[in-house]
Amino acid sequence: HHIDGEIVRLNPDEQSAVIKHKDIDGWMKAMTMGYAIRDKGDFAKLHPGDHITGTVFVQGDEFWVGDIHDESAAK
Repeated sequence: HHIDGEIVRLNPDEQSAVIKHKDIDGWMKAMTMGYAIRDKGDFAKLHPGDHITGTVFVQGDEFWVGDIHDESAAK
């Protein structure tokens, strides 16, 4: 699922990010919630306030964000 949102805060201990995102078509309405970021390289690039796009991967009850692109720099 495509995600488009803003990084609100990072939790390095859990390698997760709270993301305020727009509607995720076919999966979830717009909201602010925490997502695991499994790729250490993706996590290292994130900063609060960044506008990102990426993919929400869902496997059973687990979900995480990957394939992250910082759209803030594009402006």
